[in-house]
Amino acid sequence: MREQVVINAVPLIGELVTPAMMQVSRMMPELELIYRSEIGFADLSGGCTIALRAGAEPCGERNAVRWLGRLGVALVATRDYINRMGVPHCPEDMADHLMVSNDFGDDSAPWFRWLRANTSRQQVVFRTNDETVMRRAVNSGRCAGFLPISSLIWSPELIELMPARDEWAAPLWLVHDRGASETCRNVGRELASIVVRQLS
Repeated sequence: MREQVVINAVPLIGELVTPAMMQVSRMMPELELIYRSEIGFADLSGGCTIALRAGAEPCGERNAVRWLGRLGVALVATRDYINRMGVPHCPEDMADHLMVSNDFGDDSAPWFRWLRANTSRQQVVFRTNDETVMRRAVNSGRCAGFLPISSLIWSPELIELMPARDEWAAPLWLVHDRGASETCRNVGRELASIVVRQLS
């Protein structure tokens, strides 16, 4: 049986992490890599799990934590949506726009805090914690939403509705148990190196 390493990541970074995981898989073909997208913090005690977290620096004396960079997000929509609803030039112009939003259950994401401060709950027509579903909702042309800036590269049908703001970006961290297996630490080192390059 092949050795397994689990990558437990916050929602919305699959597009960033999956290509990096495939590069690691090419370098370490003997491994089975497993990707899980979850808002909750993973149990790292088994020694074979790496967590990718956004927001405040994870704490805990058993955690080995590495800063990866800032995850930039953009407020995006389709051309059809923009033709129908227009382009907001300032936050006040958001009053008539329809949104898809994260369903994280808290205000931890910086872009989510901005959205709550600048739109009403009635403007949010759809909520999800799934990155693929969120992208499909935006691609439907019904609403706009926040997606990683990389979405503009991978999904050419999406257009920035407003220029990305620094206040929307979230710190991104790689975390594993200090007692993690050598294989897990090696995967973490390679994954971190690739993601850091992607974010810079």
